[in-house]
Amino acid sequence: MTQNYHEYTEYTRYADFKRLDFIVQSIRNHFNKTDLRGLDLGCGKGNVTIPLASLGYSMVGIDISPDNIEAAKSRGITNDNPLFLVDDAESFIREKRNFDFVVCSEVLEHLNHPDKALNSINKILKENGLLIVTVPNGYGLYSLLFDHFRNKIVSKIFPKIGLSDHVQAFTLSKISNLLKEAGFEVLKTNHSDFISFLPILVKSNRFSYYDCKLADKLPPRS
Repeated sequence: MTQNYHEYTEYTRYADFKRLDFIVQSIRNHFNKTDLRGLDLGCGKGNVTIPLASLGYSMVGIDISPDNIEAAKSRGITNDNPLFLVDDAESFIREKRNFDFVVCSEVLEHLNHPDKALNSINKILKENGLLIVTVPNGYGLYSLLFDHFRNKIVSKIFPKIGLSDHVQAFTLSKISNLLKEAGFEVLKTNHSDFISFLPILVKSNRFSYYDCKLADKLPPRS
């Protein structure tokens, strides 16, 4: 077991490490033990799953992309932890009440039916289980530029660019209501970054650090 879990991710941006730290701290604050079983839904290449496994949690990561799963397997810590599987976040089936916590990070905005994923998650969480969700601000600067502006203007002028793969735009109230409708209680919310995703700034860790601190002080858009 290691506490330096940052070594087990391919992240380089301060904002991404901040999100990973939020996930880890949420688990530590909710549970007073480490023998926990967790699911990383929409795990990508394992950049959250593998650090959590390094902390001693028994992890399962699922993703719809076989390429992502193969990449994640090549970076896994042991043969059986994390366990990586190809599956669909909207229609996955697992044993009921089998997980202590579920991480769903930067996933719901890609789903046509995020409510289906949340309902499935509620069925597999144990009593007093924890769900950790992160989504982009659907009306923040990033989404305004790369989702709304791209879909409404850029993709029409340059059809080869295509539409954004973000099919949902969440405000704080929208994601909160969606979670409550699926049977969850919202315990805590937090902010990520503000403008450090911009190409000219994205490689500056110092700027990203201060940008994340600024984001913490900004009022949420309801």
